[in-house]
Amino acid sequence: MTDDLKPWGPEERQAWRDRQTIQRSYQDDVVTRIKALPKGEFDVEQYGALSHDPERYPLFCVKSKDWNADAPVVVVTGGVHGYEDSGVTGCLRFMEEEAPAYHGKVNFVFFPCVSPFAYEINHRWNAKADDPNRHFHDKGTAEEAQLLMAKVKSLKLHFNAAVDLHETNNRDIGLTIERRARDGQRVEPGDDYIPEGYYLVLPSRADLPLAHKVIEEVRKVTPICADKEILGYPAENGIIVLDDLKTLCQDFMRQYADVGMTTEIYPEKCSRDECERAQIATIRTAVKWTMGK
Repeated sequence: MTDDLKPWGPEERQAWRDRQTIQRSYQDDVVTRIKALPKGEFDVEQYGALSHDPERYPLFCVKSKDWNADAPVVVVTGGVHGYEDSGVTGCLRFMEEEAPAYHGKVNFVFFPCVSPFAYEINHRWNAKADDPNRHFHDKGTAEEAQLLMAKVKSLKLHFNAAVDLHETNNRDIGLTIERRARDGQRVEPGDDYIPEGYYLVLPSRADLPLAHKVIEEVRKVTPICADKEILGYPAENGIIVLDDLKTLCQDFMRQYADVGMTTEIYPEKCSRDECERAQIATIRTAVKWTMGK
């Protein structure tokens, strides 16, 4: 029997894009909050824009204003997957509510919304139906990833910790089916598995000591996934080490950082406020770790 499944070509990808609808405003929800940050605390830099609508989708890097060369440096990325809301809002809320308390003690670099088009259409993919979190490598083509990589390289910084904020929710089952269709693949057993609870993804086993501290702090806010295996990887206390992909944001950032991690919030088991507070607890724990606390 001939397998007639074929990956999407340009026409199918364009048809997918034509089916998408704008569900929220990047300018209203994100850019407005970035521009409202206290100018005495932060420097806001535009590091690029999405080529299909640069006026609507500028990309921003937010840095601590009075840089202390003797202080640790923490980088936080949100919205690599635009539909994972608390990655964006948790990053923004940390900047607004908590970062000022570390003024002069910790240097921050924030990328609050890496994929603004995906944020607006409430989806995982960019305008070309690509997943930016599979393009953080030299041969990647997703401009969201490539622009971020270029900016990070230009900073010439070493990060003491890198945190990438994500969610895993029940909608991922449908998105996995959509991905299979895009790639010309059949649905496989296990594609409907969703980890129920917060978990952490690490690029290296060397990151485990900090990860365990994060889990204990996040446990105070939201349930931790208790599965012994998550997404096919052995899990320990809600932590998996995913070191065999090397195309993720965490893998790229880890090249410039002492430790790295990706959060995965499960929003079906907590409110929006709890999702944000779990993201904030992760960042806060990483910050205190860099300070030796």
